[in-house]
Formats: sequence, structure tokens, C-alpha cells
Amino acid sequence: MRFRNSARLARVGVATLLAAAAGLALAGAPAYAADESNLSVIPLSTRLANGVTKAVAKPFQFRIVNFGGAKARAVTVTVDVSKLDKTRVGYVVPNGCIANATGYTCKLGDMPDFTHNIGVPLYSLGEEGPAGTLSVKVAGTTPDPYLDDNSAEVPVTVTTAGYDLVPWAQDVYADVVVDRDDTGETDLTPVKAGHSAVLDWAIYNYGSRPAEGSIRYGFTLPVGVTFAKQPIGCHTAVVNGQTVANCETPYITLQPGKSFATPMNVKVGGNGTSTVINGASFYVDGPTPEDVDQDDADTYFEAFTRG
Repeated sequence: MRFRNSARLARVGVATLLAAAAGLALAGAPAYAADESNLSVIPLSTRLANGVTKAVAKPFQFRIVNFGGAKARAVTVTVDVSKLDKTRVGYVVPNGCIANATGYTCKLGDMPDFTHNIGVPLYSLGEEGPAGTLSVKVAGTTPDPYLDDNSAEVPVTVTTAGYDLVPWAQDVYADVVVDRDDTGETDLTPVKAGHSAVLDWAIYNYGSRPAEGSIRYGFTLPVGVTFAKQPIGCHTAVVNGQTVANCETPYITLQPGKSFATPMNVKVGGNGTSTVINGASFYVDGPTPEDVDQDDADTYFEAFTRG
């Protein structure tokens, strides 16, 4: 396995990417009242490797974005699997979610940050080909004047067996537990301005075959966030005020359902006020055709700071 060199997220602003993905033009984006949110659903994953089992189901990725001017409160996500081909794909109801006749509903709570990725666990039942569509709808109690983008439907295809690398990163807080997930981590403490914190991140193989060889990946940190020390296996540079890291780990075998990460710390700046620093991205660098789903090879995270 080898990854081609790519710096697509280092060259393109995250805000531009998100706006384009949501069908918005930055120049013509609507203005929002201070008490309005604008929740949007952006589908990412499109393919599932044949042979993925229920025990290591792939969390099909959707990005929830709040483009509005206010915190989205009491956010819920409703997943509709009624149009999936049940002869090719099965699904798992995540812990804490409530099953219903057409799928399930999960509570996200308040959403002060800019983006939040969710995963809908799917697994293969043995047949390749088109497997119907998967729908996700998001809602909150904060007024949302634009409801057309609160839901999304994506076609699902079961491909030939292969590996499927998907990056994940947790938002930056002072008391994050480094365990490659954010389960049970609530009411976290923002990082004091000028201090550093660990970054909890991982690359998962959600395919049905091992990924073998060199893994290349990268980070783009927004203005106000830097690496506290040189990340292992990475070359860093500052591009247009943003810190960019291009990384490579050779000689690795990543089995299905397993993940890879190295220790990483970031430092946040700030002007003494509490804030959210948006625009941090993490991506698998130039996925090859052997990666069965190249549409979910990037993710975003935020840094929460305090004075």
C-alpha cells in the first residue's frame, strides 16, 4: 500500500470546502441572527467493502455543520435505513440511541462547535453492488430558518473486499482522554490560552482486508493553533499563517477494525477570552484505488480555549 502525495486540504480553506459541500457560495452566504442556527447534513462515506462483519461494522460518515450564528441546542439525529437493501447491508444501532421502525434516533445535545462527524454502523451481508440509500436528518430546538439542508440521502454501494482508511480526531480540550474515541467524555474543560493539550486522533481501517505498507497523512492547523512539539514522523511548515504537517509511517499492517496513532500535542493561542478556533483538518494523504472508499478520507476538529 502506498499513498500518493496530496496537499488538497493544505491548499484549500476549510470554510471554503464546507461551504461548497453544503451548496453555499461564500460570497452569497446568508446572514444569520444571533439567536439562529443553521444545521446542515453533509454525507461523506459512499462505499462499504464486502466482507465487513457486524463485529467491526463501518461507521458510515456524515458531517453535521452549524453554519448559524447561535449554538444549536438539544440536537438530535434521525437515521432512516428503510431504503437500504437488507440482502446486502445490515446496520447496528449505536449504544445510547433509540431504535424505531425505520432506523434509530440519537441525541447529540448542544452543538457549539462548527462541525461534528457521526457514523452510521453498516456491515456487509455478502453480495456486492448497489445497496439502496441511507438517510440522515438533524434537528434542534434553536430556530433554524433554512431547513432544506437539514437532511441528506446517500446511495450505498458494496464493493469488492479491500481496506478502507478513515481518519478521526477529537476536539481539543484540556482534559481529553487519549483513547482514540470520545465515548463518555462530556463537560470537558477548554484549554487555557497559551497552554498545550494532547490531540486524540486515529486512522481506522474499516475495510475487510489489511492495509499494508506506508501510511501518509496530514494535519492543517488554523491560525491560533500550533504543534507544541514536532510530531513523530512529520514535516511541518507554515503556509498562509496555518501550520501544516505532512506525515508518513512506513512498514505498518493495519488489520480490519484496528487503528493507528502516535502521540501529538498542540498549543493554542488566544487573546484572553473564551473562544472556539475552527478550521483544523486531518486527512489520509492521497488514498489509492485500493482504498475502497476515498470519499471519507478527511475530517475536521475544533480547539476550545479560555482566558
